[in-house]
Formats: sequence, structure tokens, C-alpha cells
Amino acid sequence: MRSRRDSTDLNVKEYWRPTHLQSSIHIVAESITHLPPRPIAEFLSIMFFKYTEVNSFYAERPWVQEKLDLCYNPNTIFTASDIPWVCTIFAILAVGTQMAHMEEDRAGSDFNVPEDIFACSEDAIGLGFYRIACKLVPDVIIAASYESVQAFLILAVFALPVSTGGLSYTYFGLAMKMAIQNGMHRKYTGDDFNRKTIELRNRLFWSVYSLERRTSIMHGRPNSLARCEVNADLPTNSPEFDSPNFGNMIAFIDLVSWTAEVSETLVQFKRCPKRLLSEYSERLMHLKIKTRQWWESLPINHDCRDLTPQGPLFRHNCHLKLCYLGIYVYMGRPFIFNPRNRYLEEERNDNESQQSELVKDCVQSAFEILATLQSLADNFGLCRASYTEFSSCRAALLVILAESLNSGMSSALHGGLNRGMVLIRQMTGGTSSQSEISYIESMEMAIRQLLSNNESDEHRSNTAQRSTSAYAKFKDWTQSMKRDNCFGNTTELSSFSPVSCLNSGAGSAFNPDINDWNNLLNSDWTASELNLDPEAFLDPGT
Repeated sequence: MRSRRDSTDLNVKEYWRPTHLQSSIHIVAESITHLPPRPIAEFLSIMFFKYTEVNSFYAERPWVQEKLDLCYNPNTIFTASDIPWVCTIFAILAVGTQMAHMEEDRAGSDFNVPEDIFACSEDAIGLGFYRIACKLVPDVIIAASYESVQAFLILAVFALPVSTGGLSYTYFGLAMKMAIQNGMHRKYTGDDFNRKTIELRNRLFWSVYSLERRTSIMHGRPNSLARCEVNADLPTNSPEFDSPNFGNMIAFIDLVSWTAEVSETLVQFKRCPKRLLSEYSERLMHLKIKTRQWWESLPINHDCRDLTPQGPLFRHNCHLKLCYLGIYVYMGRPFIFNPRNRYLEEERNDNESQQSELVKDCVQSAFEILATLQSLADNFGLCRASYTEFSSCRAALLVILAESLNSGMSSALHGGLNRGMVLIRQMTGGTSSQSEISYIESMEMAIRQLLSNNESDEHRSNTAQRSTSAYAKFKDWTQSMKRDNCFGNTTELSSFSPVSCLNSGAGSAFNPDINDWNNLLNSDWTASELNLDPEAFLDPGT
């Protein structure tokens, strides 16, 4: 049996491909031998659609089922054109493995979970599928088909919780390049594709474009494609597609557009002359109002804003709300440590009032993020591999820590910090997230000790307080800890520790131009190894 083309032809190519550079077709047959038993593959594909394809489109369920049928048919004869979709299948299995733990406590809720899936390390199994997919990447690039876009998009999703600004960002870039090569960013005006094929192309392109754009914004990276170069039609509500929910998919695309507009305005605010500060402050306030009005216009029943735990889209809607709240975190975070003497006297009142409002919304959104995650944890469960859940929790924690350092540890901030740490520990999966948690714990320890020392100093002395910045106090404390060896001789500081960043040996990991916390939280960190970048305050995902 020869691998047949889809009934919906997605292989019409506008450009010549250097197929003579492709590997031997035996690479496909060799890859197929590494597939798991059919029941396991079915289970992992279900996990992919149930927990990953939330508010963005990645693939059609019937298409995946059809390809699995070909893979497990011993009479199938593979050709070079099959390489991209074979890569996609292994990528789907890898992502499905990341999500498999969600069924561990829910066995029997929808179907019987195969016992084999939990008999060995899920991470090791997923990594094995990923490595098989990686072997096919050079040939996927050469093919440059619609299915090549799918393959790189799903590989990017797999890498999101592992290396968002590195590996995942690169895969998103490859997916975008493949889409551009196929003309998917342009409105299709030809006659070669039927209506369903055009809709598939549009859905896939907008998923790639939105996720890549959001990842770029959160990491201070350039976009692969300017918005002015895009005129592809937005997805339409078609009964032929059952996943993801159409209203949520369009809402996520719009959310990324609002995030991009906020990002552009913040960049202009940072670079503008002082005489234009008021104008850009007003623009930020206007954006804040317009974003809220847009959010409140979304449906509150079933789609988008319905957070009823028993609702069919409860997790989808929670993710959408986390992305929405992240906009306010992203908008307000640069002003948390804003020095009071930064602006001219005549500009101070209006600007500081507006910025204080942005900071207030930022902190309030951080608490709402934790409340949303708590509801998700109580009624559905948190996913270790969900970048949206983990990065939102991390962003909320960092905002609360920053506000604690700025204004003191109130009971509300203390409660939010404790709740956030409980939640983020539930999402620990692999060394990457463990390092993130270690970093946050180090910051928490440092800030609590700093506040405790400050209170003791005030109690012992009635001398006038020195007019120093929050960062200067923090640096003084860390230096005193270093001199007094208060951490003990047997304790190793995490590489994410604030103290380790101030050691003389960490110069390569610490930006020497940073001289206050405002700059620290507002830096792109594009060349730094320190994981405190703009992405830390928001988060492009699953």
C-alpha cells in the first residue's frame, strides 16, 4: 500500500524544492520502527488534543488518525513527501507524553488509561520521540510543505516549557519561514485549493504567527514577519473543525495583537524625549482602557470568559484569562521601581499618577492570576508542561516579590507569595522548572532577610534614614551576607540566586549597565545567561 495523499490536497507547491538533497527514503522506514504500540500512540494523540490544542490550531484529529493508520499498516510504502508528516506525528507523540501525567489521577474519567504509559519515565519517552523527529528536520526543511509548518510548530510547542526563548523561539521561526515560503501569509487568490484547504492554511498560519509573535515580545526578540506584510484571511467559523473552539481561537489572536500594541507603546515610551512622556503615558492608559473594554465584550457563557468549573471550556477559558491578565502585568512591571526623581517637576504629578495606576493594576492582576490558577488546580489540575500556567504563576510571584521589596511585605503580599509558591511547586517538571523555582526561592529568601534587617535597624536606631534606592539597600545586604558568610560553608547558592549574580565571578551573567531595579526588570537580557528577562513577567502558549 502506497502512502496516499490527503483527500484535501495540501501538497501543491508554489516554488521548486531541491528534493535531490533529501536523505534516503529509508530514514522514514527506520523512524517508523520506533513508534510505540498502537494503543499508546492513540492515548498520546488524545492527550495532545485534550490538553495542548487549547486556544490555537495545530492539526486536525481525523488527519492525525489517518496518518497513524498509515504508520501501523505494514503494507504502506513511504516516499520522500511523507517525511514532514511523519515528523509531525512523532512531535505530537512527544507533546502528548508531556501531558500524560494529567490523566494519572483522572483514570476512568473519559477512558481507561493504558498502564504501560506510566511504567517508565514519561520525560525519557517524550525525549525519545523528540529525537526521532529531530533526525527528520533537515528533510522537513527541504520539503517546505504545509506539513513542514505543522512539524515545526508542534516541535516549538514541545520546547516551550524547556527553552522558550531559545529552542522554542527557533522552531517558531522555522515554522514561520516555512509558512512564508508557501505564501501562507498572503490572501490566497488562486484556483488550486478548495475551501477547506484554504481554511486549514489560514488557521495554521495564524497559530504560528500569534505564538511566534507573543514569544518574541516576551523575550525582547524581533518578529520574523511584520504585521504590515500579512494580509491572509482570519479563520472562519466552519463546522468541519471541532478543535479548538472558534471563539477562543479568535480571542487569542486578538489578545496577541493587544499585547503587541502595548509592547510597541512601551518601547516608544522608553525611548521618547522627556517632552513626550505625558503623551505616551496617556497612550498607555488609553490602551489599558481599550483592552479592558475588548475583554468585557467577549462572551461570558460557554466561550472565552466562562470560568464555571463544570463548563466544557473551563481550562481553555482559564488560559485565555491568564494571557489577558498577563497584559496588565507586562504593562505595569517597568514602573514598579520607578525612581521618584526621574521626571521633571512639572510632569511629575500626572505621570506618576498614571504610572501608579499601572503598577496597581499590575499587582492586582498578579493576585488574579494566582486566583485563576488556584481555581484551575482545585477543579482540573495544573499541567507541568503548560507554559501558560507555569509562566503566569512565575510572573505573578516576581511581581509580588518586587512589590514587597518596593513597599514592604504586607499580609496580603505574604499570603499571595505563599499561595504562589505552593502552586508553582505543583508544576515542577524537569530541571528547567526546578531551576526557575530555585531562583524564585532565592529571591524570596533574600527579600525577606532584607526586610527583616531593615526592621531591626529601624528598631535599634532613631537616626535619620538614608535616602537610598531599594536596589542599593539590597546590594548592601548581599555584600554583608558575603562578608559575614551568613549562608554557611556547606550551602551552595543556586546559579539563579540574586547573591550569585553580584559575586565578582558572575560578571558575564550580570549586565554592568544595570544600576537600579527599574532597569533590572526592564532589560531584554538578550545576551545574558541570567533568566530574569521580560518573559519572566508574562507568558505565548499551551
